[in-house]
Amino acid sequence: MSGRPEHADDGEAVAEGRRAAPGADGPEEVEASSGRDADGRGSGGPHPADPADPADPADAEVPVPDAWEAVEQLFALAPHLAAGRANVMAGENRFGGDAVAGDKHVHLHGGTLPRLRLAGPVPDEELAELVRTFAPSRRYDELAGELAVRRVLVVRGRPGTGRRTAALRMLVQATSGAGSGAGSRSGPAAGAVVALDPGTDPADLAGHVQPGRAHLLMDPVNSPDAPLRDVHLHAVRSRLGDDGVLVVVVAHGSAVEGAEPYDWEAPSAAAVVRAHLADALERAGGTGQGEGPEVRVGELLGLEVAVRYVGGRPSPREAAGFGRLLAECATGRREQRELAVYGRMSAEETAGSWFGGGDGGPDGPIALRDKAFLIALAAFDGSAYSLVAELGDLLFRGLHAVEEPERPAAYPVFGTSPAARAALARAHEYDEETDTPWGRMPQRSIAFGNEAMWSTVLHHVWTRHPAVHAPLADWLRSLTGDHRVLVRLRAAVTCGVLASVDFPYLHGRFLDPWGASPNPAERQLAAWALYTAAEQGADTAVRRLLAQWSGRPDLARRWTAARAYALLGAATAQTALRDIERMATTGPEPDALLGAALRQTVDALLQGPAAALVLDRLVAWHGRRGPLRELAAVGFLRGARRLVRARGAEANGWPRLLWLADRDPTAFEQVVEVWRALLASSADRDSAREVLGVWVRAADLASARLDRAATGEDQAVSALESALGRLLGALVRTGNDVQRLDYLLRRAQGHDGTPSAAAARLRAALPPHADH
Repeated sequence: MSGRPEHADDGEAVAEGRRAAPGADGPEEVEASSGRDADGRGSGGPHPADPADPADPADAEVPVPDAWEAVEQLFALAPHLAAGRANVMAGENRFGGDAVAGDKHVHLHGGTLPRLRLAGPVPDEELAELVRTFAPSRRYDELAGELAVRRVLVVRGRPGTGRRTAALRMLVQATSGAGSGAGSRSGPAAGAVVALDPGTDPADLAGHVQPGRAHLLMDPVNSPDAPLRDVHLHAVRSRLGDDGVLVVVVAHGSAVEGAEPYDWEAPSAAAVVRAHLADALERAGGTGQGEGPEVRVGELLGLEVAVRYVGGRPSPREAAGFGRLLAECATGRREQRELAVYGRMSAEETAGSWFGGGDGGPDGPIALRDKAFLIALAAFDGSAYSLVAELGDLLFRGLHAVEEPERPAAYPVFGTSPAARAALARAHEYDEETDTPWGRMPQRSIAFGNEAMWSTVLHHVWTRHPAVHAPLADWLRSLTGDHRVLVRLRAAVTCGVLASVDFPYLHGRFLDPWGASPNPAERQLAAWALYTAAEQGADTAVRRLLAQWSGRPDLARRWTAARAYALLGAATAQTALRDIERMATTGPEPDALLGAALRQTVDALLQGPAAALVLDRLVAWHGRRGPLRELAAVGFLRGARRLVRARGAEANGWPRLLWLADRDPTAFEQVVEVWRALLASSADRDSAREVLGVWVRAADLASARLDRAATGEDQAVSALESALGRLLGALVRTGNDVQRLDYLLRRAQGHDGTPSAAAARLRAALPPHADH
């Protein structure tokens, strides 16, 4: 994969005052770069760009990426967060970690589950797995019985106790009639459970449920001023009818007025491990010859490492992972030693030994400089050893000033060896190549062996050692002024991790000042930090803050909220669209920066699994006069320019929206409706033709590659070209429609600048004039 994010082309980067990323794909980039602006509108000459960069020349060294490039930067340079990424369409590989803006390729941990959940139907695969692996308990049976009677239930429990899993199992049971016992393994019906957007206003809740369906509302974003009330739940119950059900899951302290919540109690860790272990062994065929599955499961749970782990009372989430890992070890796919260092419990124990004041390391007490290195490694896990060591020494000077303010910090220039530090950190070094503005170069990187260690160390030092707050905050502040994108971004990510355990402090010290800054580069730091905080468990607090910022007349905070919604993607799409509409139509008129941010956020939301929802809203906006019509047109054209850039993926080379339309009949109708409206609009027609030309060139390139690969001749028609042909055919209703498309296709050039063979075939396949 190249070091370039898959945004339109270098022409767009130049137009917006941003640096083009190195390592462009060259001939594979088929979008036109002349005669258009950053919004996808053709201009035929010089034009203003989306002003994404700060106006102050002093900030020219810190270019601000557009919204989608900021999404790509985050997951490229902080791949720890990639597992929870919400903006990935089916058919597209997850972003793998190449550099963006010329910084580096970073180590990618695997095996973590996403924490940010999408609104909409819960995937059938997730429900089926849940049915197979659920660990029943007496409390679960009591709550399931209450749901069967009441049809609407409020369940209260601490995050991390399996409350969402229990709620989903109740809903599946309510819709399928299956019991909760181990023998009850009938799967749910397709689309059986719908997850509601937590940002839904309690007063509007009844309008978002469907009669006869099962619904889940996790941690609704309400407040003492607008609590969830019993009257709202009564309205939902009436709307659901006799067969519909709803489970609302809240944390302790959430505002629920007049509605009786039922407290959830987590199942035992042993029960969770047993359930997941038994399922994994059964699926892998690892129960052994001549012995029943229960015998094998009992033997494995009796191992010393399993007994010790279960005795530590891990969370259900971690216990489930341990059960799966134990099965993999039993079947020979993983090594037994991995059990001893699994998960957050092991990481917390190790972090306590490093920073708790004891001996800590194999050679006795750990020096303060090495402790600073461990913290720096937590913030820059998977980065170059030299960078971690450099920034660790910078932190050491701040920590030393707290411990010994009268004595200046000093350390040997040739101090601890990398190998010794890697051994202390239980980390591994590895060689890789990194993308730079000067090409790919070798790099020696270092990463923790336990994927939970990086965040655990940050949580531990912040919550257990308050004296570190001031020097660590000062260190992070200094890093955000670094000239390297990686350093600034990972500092923001670290702030987000800390905000997940101490939101008030980080909000006052970093998030709010950044979010309100006149410098867009600092606002982008706030957006990255807020995404990280949400991904790390503070999503309810983040949602509330974004709702507040988008409702304030402060243009800077509104800009930051829009950028954060672009990062959160499909996880908050419904709420994001509501707040984007509010920011575009109420309060102060958006300035150039906010207007660009709103358009770019619509573009970013179109790139993920919420695209159909976004398209539906764009259709409605385009039918209204005023700023929403322009926002719909420009946002759609920006999104339509983007091609999937994921080598080896089925969708590689496709326009993202064409890929979606070809596989989703509803999205197909929406895309056709938007295209038809734009092509018929005198204000948008030229821009729409130009962007539709991008799709024609993509089809031309796909068919040309297929020709060369299969026959060496230019005859084959790719799936992309066929999909585009179906869409163009659907655009035709009148003779004027045919004339517009005929004009476009006659003028279309191929990917190599020659007359397009695909355009000729598409033109020949156009339906006859509908009004003849």
